[in-house]
Amino acid sequence: MNIADTVIEKPICFKIGNRRFFLYPPTLGKTYLLARLIKSLEVNEKIMSYNPYMEALRLCEEKKSAVCRILAYHSLLKKRDIIDEGKVKSRQLLFEKSLDDKELATMLVLVLSNEDTNAYMQYLGIDKDREKRQRVSSVKKQSGSITFGGKSIYGTMIDFACQRYGWTMEYVVWGISYANLKMLMADALTSVYLSEEERKNSGISDDEDVIDAGSPENIGLMREIINE
Repeated sequence: MNIADTVIEKPICFKIGNRRFFLYPPTLGKTYLLARLIKSLEVNEKIMSYNPYMEALRLCEEKKSAVCRILAYHSLLKKRDIIDEGKVKSRQLLFEKSLDDKELATMLVLVLSNEDTNAYMQYLGIDKDREKRQRVSSVKKQSGSITFGGKSIYGTMIDFACQRYGWTMEYVVWGISYANLKMLMADALTSVYLSEEERKNSGISDDEDVIDAGSPENIGLMREIINE
């Protein structure tokens, strides 16, 4: 269900009086914007791992303004609102005035732990696919080809997404959630031809289970996997 919520980019809803607010999944742009704020919280990762609410409550008591600003950014959807300092500050002050530390802590835990793509990749087996790709890359003969670039987020994610899906840079940075963007990059279909020698050196056998998700014959099997 968490993966389904990530796919549909489902926001978290809460109310202050008669007003409804939503905490939206962060985009790549918003993630970069929030990075310094989250770093300024100086989260105790050890406590956060075994008792996230207790750590969040401490942060709300000691750094309430920073927490409310983080939530303010999460509650704004459009780029024009996110970069509008007046709107961000107004939303921040509203949260400081209207929400107590316990309410803020609950929402902080949600935004810090929401959309754990590493857990999704383990659950779906994408992490094993990555290991297999590394094994293939280590033995694959490139026939003299040389690759340049891919040294930053521009080449590894933004340019790749723009070329593959025909999106604008604006949409990649501000339009799609960062979690969905990472999952698209991680689980993109890739085919690599290996010679018998390369296959032997990589340790990949011919009898490894591979499911063709695009074949109508496998629709029933895919449904079973998804339901599981």
